Amino acid sequence: MDEFRALLDRFWVTRAGNKELYFTLKRILPEYRRLINEQLGWNLIVNEAIVKLEKVPPRALPWMGIQSFQTPMDYCLLCAVLLFLADLDDGAPFLLSSLTRAVETFLAEVRPVDWTQFLHRKSLVRVLQYAQETGLVLVYDGDSAGFGGNRDQEVLYENTGLSRHFPVHFGRDIMECRSIEDFEAFAWAGEETESRRHRVYRQLALTPGLYCSDESRSDYDYIKNQRKAINASLDKALDGELQVHKNGAFFLLSEGDRCGAVYPGTRALSDAALLLCAQLREEIVQGRYLRREDDTVLLSGWEFRHEVERCRARWGNGWGSQIRAMSLERVVQELTDYMAEWMLLEKLEGDILLAPAVGKLVGHYPASFHNELSEGEEDEPLEDE
Repeated sequence: MDEFRALLDRFWVTRAGNKELYFTLKRILPEYRRLINEQLGWNLIVNEAIVKLEKVPPRALPWMGIQSFQTPMDYCLLCAVLLFLADLDDGAPFLLSSLTRAVETFLAEVRPVDWTQFLHRKSLVRVLQYAQETGLVLVYDGDSAGFGGNRDQEVLYENTGLSRHFPVHFGRDIMECRSIEDFEAFAWAGEETESRRHRVYRQLALTPGLYCSDESRSDYDYIKNQRKAINASLDKALDGELQVHKNGAFFLLSEGDRCGAVYPGTRALSDAALLLCAQLREEIVQGRYLRREDDTVLLSGWEFRHEVERCRARWGNGWGSQIRAMSLERVVQELTDYMAEWMLLEKLEGDILLAPAVGKLVGHYPASFHNELSEGEEDEPLEDE
């Protein structure tokens, strides 16, 4: 199961990059064919170069992008680089200057680039570094990062041939797709029972959880009716437990090899979020904030800021030095963004909608913690409930 976690965690596993894991996956994957094909509905590519599980989500969320990319230009440049590599033979060498000329041509009528602009050069640097990390290209001489400071920088690369396996195979014509929603609609297409099954398994495997709403009620009912079968399949592959509550379902991983981003993590923001959730839970239980029928809680922006301020006053000296040095407004912004990524809250127009998981995923410092800074004293870890 740790091997399957590794496959879920990585974009792909290459024979050249991790030969042992590559052959291990080829050996064990027949055990997971039913999960992959029937329950998740994903494509599995296995050939002499890679093992790749095409992990198409049921819906797009902000954290699902390439984490090192910062602007839409990065993604446009990546597409242009893939087009350039597709025209080369496997193992063919090429220079950075030839790639930049080709990229200019590919994007001339879509999103023109100007290599005299620093931001455009830095964008290409991010793409080239990502291409190196994923194994699309090898660097023989030079440094891609140098292009950011000098557009005349030359680098010698080799095309590995993996670019042909990079695009996702949707199994249908995508030429009419014009938005993210058009691609998401693929998860709803086809026979209703099969589509629902795919959405449910994908949501539980890729995201922190699934909340019951008017839109997802049929999916949530499917989880309640099939919880034993779902838990058995996901537990076999990933080692974890499906927990179903009144208004939400979560598949929580057991200890083992890390699989993707985890919550709670090691960042100080993770500590702060756990403490804030515990505090919010106390306030909700005491009736200060009212739960709605779906177990969500609506706070004004001022109320959320007030709770963060109280939390920092109570526990802030136990947080990392970086977050301690932030202004209150910065802490509020960082926590809001971080908790939104983990589906703990939703940012509305001036308000904050707390999700049911706020009452589930909480943490406390040990009873011995006194919120005092002592020189040379290390912070104690959180105790999670």
